Amino acid sequence: MIKRLLAVLFLIPLLLTSCNFPASSPQRDEQPVYLPLAGVTRTPLISPTPDPAALIKLGDEVVLPEGSLAFSPLASADASGSPFTLNLGNDKAVMNNAAQTLFFSLASEPAGANADAAACLNRLLTHMQADLPGLSSSPSAAITAGGLSGLQTELTGTLLSAPMAGKLAVFQAQNRCVSLFGAALDSPQTLWQETGQYAFLALLGSLRLLPPGTAPACLVASDPEYGFSPEKPIRVGNVNLYDGISRMEAYLNTLRGPNMEEISYIRLSPSYNAAEEIVDAYQITYAGLSAPLTLYFSIYAFETPMAPHGFSCEAAFPLSQP
Repeated sequence: MIKRLLAVLFLIPLLLTSCNFPASSPQRDEQPVYLPLAGVTRTPLISPTPDPAALIKLGDEVVLPEGSLAFSPLASADASGSPFTLNLGNDKAVMNNAAQTLFFSLASEPAGANADAAACLNRLLTHMQADLPGLSSSPSAAITAGGLSGLQTELTGTLLSAPMAGKLAVFQAQNRCVSLFGAALDSPQTLWQETGQYAFLALLGSLRLLPPGTAPACLVASDPEYGFSPEKPIRVGNVNLYDGISRMEAYLNTLRGPNMEEISYIRLSPSYNAAEEIVDAYQITYAGLSAPLTLYFSIYAFETPMAPHGFSCEAAFPLSQP
C-alpha cells in the first residue's frame, strides 16, 4: 500500500510538468484574406454634374403664319421638369416658366424699307427702353441661327419691377425683323448663366424660316384636344357678350377641313365643363368626314384662335384681342 502511494506521489509532479509543454501543431504562416495593392487609395465615386443643355426640352414645332416663321417652343428647362406656358399669336409667341422667373419672346414684324439687322436691333432696343427701366445693352455681336445671320446683345435692366439679365437676337429676313428676347429674374445673373442661356440657344436652334407663300393662313393647334374637349374650348370672347354667337360663327365661316373642304355647322345646346364654365358646342361636318365632330367654344375669355388639329383655314381668323 505504501509502495503504491509513493508511486502516485512520484507521478504527479511529472504530470504537472508535462502540462507546461506546448501542444505540437503543424507550422503555418498566417496571411490576411485580402491585402490592398500598395499605393492605391480607394475614393468614392463622384456623380457627374448634369449638363444644363441636356435638361432643355422642346415641344412640337408651331408656325407663326404672318411671320413666315416656325419654331419649337420650350416645354421645360431644368431638372424639375416644370412646364412652360406658351401664348401664341399670328406673328409672335411668349413663353414663361411656372415661377415666372424665365421669359422668352419670339416676334416677327415688318422691317420697313432698306432695313437691315442693325436697323432692326436699334429699333427694338428703342422700343424696349420704354418698357424696361434702366435697360443696358452690350456691344452687338454677329450670330447665325436657322440659316439666318443677325446680331445679338446682352441685356440688363428691370422687368416686372425685378432685376433682369438676358439677351436679344435680331435677324432681317424677307423684309421682316425677326427677334428672340430672353430674360431671367430672381438672382438673374445666376439663373441666366445656369439655365436661361441654354434655353435661349435651344430656341434659336429650332428657328426655321418658311419659304414665301408656304405659311398657313392661321395657326394650327398642336394639342389634339384643343377645341374638341369642353375643358379646352376655342376662346373667342369679347368685352360684350351679346356678339358671342357672331364671333363663334365668324370663326367657323373661316375654318376648313384638312384639305380646305367647306364645313357645315349646327349649334348645339350650351353646357358646363369641369371648371363650371359655360361652353357652346357646334356639330361640324364636311365632305369625306365619316361622322360629325363637335367643337367647343367659350365666349367669356379670349385667346388667339387656332384651327383644331386636323383642320385648316382659308384666311386668318377675323377675331382680334378685345
